[in-house]
Amino acid sequence: MGIKDKRIFWLTAGYFLDVDLPVVPLLKKRFDIDWMILTSAGNLADDERYIRSKTDCSFEILADTGNFYSLEHYRLLRDTIKRISKEPYSLYYFDISDFLFLFPLINRYLPKERVVIATHNVSVPKGARLALLAKCTMRYVLSHFKNFQVFSSNQRDVILRRRPDADILYAPLMLKDYGDPAQPVTRDGKEVRFLFFGNIVRYKRLDILIEAVDILRKKGIEDFKIYICGYCQKSVWDKEYAPKIADSSLYHLDIRRIPNDEVARYFAECDYFVMPYQDIAQSGAMTVALNYNMPIIASDLPTFHEFITGAGDSMFFRTGDATDLAMKMEEAIRLSEEDYKLMKSKLKRIVDEKLSERAIISKYESYISRLLNSEE
Repeated sequence: MGIKDKRIFWLTAGYFLDVDLPVVPLLKKRFDIDWMILTSAGNLADDERYIRSKTDCSFEILADTGNFYSLEHYRLLRDTIKRISKEPYSLYYFDISDFLFLFPLINRYLPKERVVIATHNVSVPKGARLALLAKCTMRYVLSHFKNFQVFSSNQRDVILRRRPDADILYAPLMLKDYGDPAQPVTRDGKEVRFLFFGNIVRYKRLDILIEAVDILRKKGIEDFKIYICGYCQKSVWDKEYAPKIADSSLYHLDIRRIPNDEVARYFAECDYFVMPYQDIAQSGAMTVALNYNMPIIASDLPTFHEFITGAGDSMFFRTGDATDLAMKMEEAIRLSEEDYKLMKSKLKRIVDEKLSERAIISKYESYISRLLNSEE
């Protein structure tokens, strides 16, 4: 039986759709993959429309009507795992985070040696939502499974320290392309625009960015605007972030889950991507900025150094230091148009070298082929 005759089951959570959507359709050209997407009822239509706008490959999409600890959620996972356990799959790939039910079900019904778990946060970021449950889940996953994918070299090293016999695929996140803006973006060039994008959670330290803005404002620097675009629980936003904004005229706020077809507009409108994170395993948001050739101002964290250097292609500031961030933002505001274009060209060169589609897909192909061949 050749590789093409061996079937693969691939499950993608809706919140990781932008991770797998650039990958699975390409892999399906070489492997027989049954692709399932598990998303929420509220996101079902948007996710399905987004997938069909990017690929014509086959897939199954299911709506999860429960929350992660509900009986409805458990039943959906149980029925799905039991159903696929009856099919003659040679490999199972799971790109999903689940805190209670999924991994024990996989452990019970599927052959563990044929299972690959995509591990996005082997070391849970400080301040992450449900951090204790996430740590317990990862402890379970590492003790019960052997095949993993990681998206950064530092997370690969974390696994190997805890599970030296692990069989690991390290393949960086593919660049995330949300297409061109639906409407042309016009700029008057009078203000520099900084973008903070994605789910607003504590470890991303939006509060540091807001503090840096206030430092610039008090220095009389106001020829800039901060775009904050992403979902945040209303109670958290109203309590932790909104009160810190001293001058709303310096901000453009869009506090909601940004639909996929609106993402490109923000990356086209803004000049710099700001990432004041205090901790991170890997960042999907960074790959969006890299795709749109947007220079990045980031905390000085090892993960970010895998993809940008800070030597003319981007800027690093001392992690947790709002004053240093303000200094880098002021430097960005004052950068000449010629130097800004040079920064973008250096960033593009790095992306072409490290994150080409062919280089990343070949890593998946080699790993999957080896696991499928080991079955014989």
